[in-house]
Amino acid sequence: MRPPVNRLLGSHALAALAMSLPWPWLLVLVWDETHSPGLLGLTAAARMLPYVACSWWAARVGDRHRRDRVVRVTIVARLVLLAGVPVAVALDQLAAAVVLAALAVAVATPAYPALAAAMPDAAREDATRATDLLVTIEVASFVVGPAFGGVLLGVPALIVPLALAGLVAALGLLAGVRLAPAEPRTSERRGGTWAAVRASSPIRRSLVFMSLLNLVLAAVGVTLVLMARGAWTGWWTPDTAYGVASGALGFGALAAPSLSRWGSTAWSRSRVGVLLLGAALAVVAVSPSVLWALLPLLLAGAAAVHAESAATSVVQHEADDDVRASLFGVADACMVGAAMLGALAAPALAAATGPAVLLGALALLAVTTTTVAARPGTVAPVAQLRPTTTVPPTSSSVSTATASPAEAKSSAVRSA
Repeated sequence: MRPPVNRLLGSHALAALAMSLPWPWLLVLVWDETHSPGLLGLTAAARMLPYVACSWWAARVGDRHRRDRVVRVTIVARLVLLAGVPVAVALDQLAAAVVLAALAVAVATPAYPALAAAMPDAAREDATRATDLLVTIEVASFVVGPAFGGVLLGVPALIVPLALAGLVAALGLLAGVRLAPAEPRTSERRGGTWAAVRASSPIRRSLVFMSLLNLVLAAVGVTLVLMARGAWTGWWTPDTAYGVASGALGFGALAAPSLSRWGSTAWSRSRVGVLLLGAALAVVAVSPSVLWALLPLLLAGAAAVHAESAATSVVQHEADDDVRASLFGVADACMVGAAMLGALAAPALAAATGPAVLLGALALLAVTTTTVAARPGTVAPVAQLRPTTTVPPTSSSVSTATASPAEAKSSAVRSA
């Protein structure tokens, strides 16, 4: 690929990871200071709320202003806001620290749509590959960033400095890079997105499926904090045990390609993914220590990606090209909204039933989502899905490709 495109992708990877690093630390600080399940849930939800609140208008910013300028402004804003997080913590203003980190997420929301819209012109003949890499970076950062942050809990003084260094490096990679301005809108589509949702049962079922999947994962992530502070025994401190556990769940997402042959249709891949997820969470629920839970958590992360990738391919196949990006915007809001609800509800439910019991219930919920996966006869087999990819949803897992190499070579994919 062209050097400017590589720099754009590298910059976005660094900035997205940096923005996510402080959140495990903030969760631990909130719990240690308050021991309030409600406040712990609110803190976890604060990272997700900006996606829900901003997803409807964020893409418009990249259509109305020069896209490289939009990305630069978001990085500078993130740098300023995250620099204030350790200052607020040092002043015992923990609520202010959480607000600053949430605002950093909010100001970042226009960056990904702007880059995704610019890739066809910036990458030209490499647009397909560049867009695939951009999507992988975006969705992976949602879980890998907190996973790195969890691993760094043993040395919390390094978390924010590393995040700031990543943002400075991201800004440096953009030096001299210019992206073409957005083309003026020539028409206004009306009702296309919701008409497509109403007309397609596979799309509706996939949206529900992905929402439930993200609800489960978000609830698991918060419940691990409480497992580390009560249910698990061992020589590791609770903070270290939680950091290792959350890291295993996050990095497990990167192992999803190893499951690519598990299922020949989108429906079967979705079912296999959530069945493996349910089994893995059931093992975590009865694990006596974090060491016993590591492999199941790795499997849970990979299985969730496998299932969500299959559901994403259903939406790609069923949606008309002129509403596909809009549908993924709807999917983004649905998934992150569901994840926020899961994060909010998990602490109170764990306090009422115990974290191990809640993990068992989440395992059961994961298994029951097989009933809403799109069924055979309504969607094409995975191997036959069109290779066209516009802008897949930002989510808590990594999307994988569904087109064969031969199909990918025979089609020029333009991404919006």
